Amino acid sequence: MKRLSLIIFLLICHVMGAQSLKEFRALIKQSEKSEKASKSLIEKSTAAYVETKEPIYGGFMAVGNFFMAKHTFNPIKKISYFNQGKRTLENAVKAEPHNIEIRLMRLITQENIPNILGYHQHIKEDRAFIRKEYQKIEDRDLKNFVIDYLKL
Repeated sequence: MKRLSLIIFLLICHVMGAQSLKEFRALIKQSEKSEKASKSLIEKSTAAYVETKEPIYGGFMAVGNFFMAKHTFNPIKKISYFNQGKRTLENAVKAEPHNIEIRLMRLITQENIPNILGYHQHIKEDRAFIRKEYQKIEDRDLKNFVIDYLKL
């Protein structure tokens, strides 16, 4: 009975985690065009990170900061959001270097920010890693996104 309860609990946690990640991915899509969604992404991912300490939520926080830099007109705040995002994303990658989704966040960020910011050093490395490892992705939505983004 204890074993069955444990299995059911783990399945529920897995399903809830997958739903949570879908919510964060949806917020990323909205955040590109919405400051409000960017703030919500930062708040929710920060809360999730504080609660779970999972680096994936640090990745989502970082992306929220990058989008806030895009939505802010004040140059000092832009730099602050950018630096916070960069620091948070690099910490997430260091904590889980084999996490494809975190590496994908860094790849997309580095490919899409202005060259003047000098944050482009991991593009080839991340692209090669994701190409090599994407077949191991179990999350169908994430796998399809990787295939579409990398044109595999």
